[in-house]
Amino acid sequence: MGHEQNQGAALLQMLPLLWLLPHSWAVPEGFPIAEVFTLKPLEFGKPNTLVCFVSNLFPPMLTVNWQHHSVPVEGSGPTFVSAVDGLSFQAFSYLNITPESSDIFSCIVTHEIDRYTAIAYWVPQNALPSDLLEDVLCGVAFGLGVLGIIVGIVLIIYFRKPCSGD
Repeated sequence: MGHEQNQGAALLQMLPLLWLLPHSWAVPEGFPIAEVFTLKPLEFGKPNTLVCFVSNLFPPMLTVNWQHHSVPVEGSGPTFVSAVDGLSFQAFSYLNITPESSDIFSCIVTHEIDRYTAIAYWVPQNALPSDLLEDVLCGVAFGLGVLGIIVGIVLIIYFRKPCSGD
């Protein structure tokens, strides 16, 4: 166990040196990079749209496939390709879903020229319960209303002038 800890400590000490190395392990220019995110904030059980964003693309010839739990999904929207700076392109593919906590989706992008494949996964994280925001705002408004009534009654009593019956 001591040997493994020494190796881990040595690797941690070398970590800052990795920034000095050239990024030779980065994806070369022209090979697609895929990312998946939701179009709206994540709420379980409510319809949403997954977006597969593909960047670093040249030439703009690609195929985008979606999978849910490693099973191909039909019904994704068309893939939209647009030019960026120079000879670089980006693409968007959309998939309408109703997310559940156990979902795992993947966007598989295949560059048709060299058959290079990029895969991006989406797993639901940090979802808000469906009605949490509405409940919190309603509670805050109710609390402020009650506080306003109490302050109003206290001010009326405090500044009330006695009637003079002379």
